[in-house]
Amino acid sequence: MTAHFQKYREIGRRLVWTGLLELVSPCHLGGADADATSDRPLLRDGGGRPYLPGTTLTGLLRALLTRVDEDAAQALFGAVWSNPNGNQARLLLSDASIEQVESVPTELRDGVAIDACRGVAADKKKYDLELLPVGVRFCLRGQLDLFGEPKQDEVLLRGLLHILLALENGQLMLGARTRRGFGETRLVAGQQGYWQVEDYRLDTPIGWYAWLGRQLHGMPKDWPIVTTVTYPDTAALAKYLKIVLPQSTETRDFNVVVNLQLAGSLLVGSEGHDPDQPDRSHLQRLCWRNGTSTLESILPATSLGGVLRHRCRRIALTLAGQGNELLAEKLISEMFGPAKIGGDQKAWASRVTIREASIKGGQSLRHTRVRIDPWTGGAVESLLFTEDAQYGGEIELQLCLQAGGKNWDWIWAKSAQALLLLALRDLAAGELTVGAESGVGRGRLQPLLDKPFAIVTTPPIKLYLQEDGTVNCEPVTAFQEEFHALHRYLGIGDGQ
Repeated sequence: MTAHFQKYREIGRRLVWTGLLELVSPCHLGGADADATSDRPLLRDGGGRPYLPGTTLTGLLRALLTRVDEDAAQALFGAVWSNPNGNQARLLLSDASIEQVESVPTELRDGVAIDACRGVAADKKKYDLELLPVGVRFCLRGQLDLFGEPKQDEVLLRGLLHILLALENGQLMLGARTRRGFGETRLVAGQQGYWQVEDYRLDTPIGWYAWLGRQLHGMPKDWPIVTTVTYPDTAALAKYLKIVLPQSTETRDFNVVVNLQLAGSLLVGSEGHDPDQPDRSHLQRLCWRNGTSTLESILPATSLGGVLRHRCRRIALTLAGQGNELLAEKLISEMFGPAKIGGDQKAWASRVTIREASIKGGQSLRHTRVRIDPWTGGAVESLLFTEDAQYGGEIELQLCLQAGGKNWDWIWAKSAQALLLLALRDLAAGELTVGAESGVGRGRLQPLLDKPFAIVTTPPIKLYLQEDGTVNCEPVTAFQEEFHALHRYLGIGDGQ
């Protein structure tokens, strides 16, 4: 073994940290199970309990850290596979089990692909997936092996603080469909703080004795131990480690908060399986806290993402006109990802992230309906059914358009922002419907009285919808560059 690798494997100090991570929205951590009742079941351990794999956690945290500090990412998680001279990881992450619970209820949610041309469900494209509910908590545990020398350890500690700060700020998204509202997380503080840390000094025999005896019982009373210290936040831990807390990096992402209310009823269908349930009811998500399950009505981001993509595509094709259809399709694909994947076509994630929104207020009302025969005018046999639709309530939607990486295209970013704002105007004006049965008046939204229907967060800009359908901005000159860029992108005139 070369001296280089011998030195890299030296351990002079070991930090063990733990914390609690809670789901803010449903999460799908997929696994394979031939006997599962769902098309896409959850990943489970040998005891049949869902868990968060350490491999998943490692990949996600490495990706987060690479965006802000690539050197620290390689130091913590090891070199990339293409680097033959790289070193192994210094940060070890364990599988995260669910907090002190033998079993948790799971949610089964239906999904269906919509035909973009006809606006109805595509044939043979219905599926369901199993989700962990809101409120589930994972027990995080990490171990960082340090050299014991301040200069060598600075990069490792800086990378660790970046990761802990990202967890504290809710930047970690778990599992599938994170661009459509799934897998949002937040850090949960215990009685004294977020992080519980054990600091083992392994450059002395006492430190090794403490490490070796940490999980053993029946040790002598004078056996050395290391006390677990709780830190209220990452800033306090940084002060203890004598490392400057990393600053949050500036982002060029386009963030919008949309505040609307139901103009009538909403029905995002969820099939009933119990004789006492209606044939179809509006979707409610499961929330599981303190061992108690509750239900709350939601507007799922999967439904909203589909209708926004369809409306943006329609607007782009209309503006582009004949001869520029490929430019419009390219803009939509770059915003929402490719519609179809096949052959040699590359896939990429949607740059539009939409959060799942709960509906505040309102109520669920049951209707009994029957299909009428258009020829006889009488009821069609065996087509009596009941529905529970959501009536009333306020909805706060949060959307983010990611600007992209190093090769940031100013014209593309501004064009995508303008297109997204046009689609949100249609949503607020009731011209864009969400959910089922839009033909009978369901799924229409409207702004709150005397309040902006949308607020762009950076810089803060308020948008008001007028009675004639036009939009007023504060300040008035906002978004002129965006709409000029959209015209230029689609080849409309000179962009003025």
